[in-house]
Amino acid sequence: MPVPINKKEAQRIATKRLILKTATHLFARLGYHKTTIQDIASYMGMTTGAVFHYYSSKPDILEDVVEELDHSFDQYIEYLDHDHTDYKKMIHGMMDIFMNQFHDHPDTIIALASLAAEFSGIRGPVIIKIQAAYDKFVDAFEDALNRFFQKETNRASAVCFISGLQGVALQALVRDGEMNIDDLVAGFISLVARNR
Repeated sequence: MPVPINKKEAQRIATKRLILKTATHLFARLGYHKTTIQDIASYMGMTTGAVFHYYSSKPDILEDVVEELDHSFDQYIEYLDHDHTDYKKMIHGMMDIFMNQFHDHPDTIIALASLAAEFSGIRGPVIIKIQAAYDKFVDAFEDALNRFFQKETNRASAVCFISGLQGVALQALVRDGEMNIDDLVAGFISLVARNR
């Protein structure tokens, strides 16, 4: 049975979550290096001192953001672990997860892509954690593909699939008002589920 938490601890947890949500949003839109602690604080209506009360540095915030983004793949991985017998149905199920995530937390989809692009030339712990997050998804999708058909390109297909999903999310934001997410998802499904 979980231990009940007091009001002060609940507030601390909620504020820390809000800092992470705000940082994720700003890292997705501005990039990590262009986002300052002041930006995060201002966006939340807090002081920088209040943010520093929860995090000692921007790299500490980044570490928690990447960890949270890593968990954004959990639903896909759990879904892919089922014994799917219909490829197109599996793809449609994954797109349902994507649509829910896009409507609820679009920044979680584009933030990882933004951070991956920003840190790709800087080999270090951050890019290793980002790649590990992607690899969790890629491993699960590759395993699912292998259950349908054994191809040497299944891993590359899994990498392209997650890249495509993130591209769909970015295009939905760029083309807001011109093309809606439902049309983009339908176009994506027609590409990846054709002739299977």
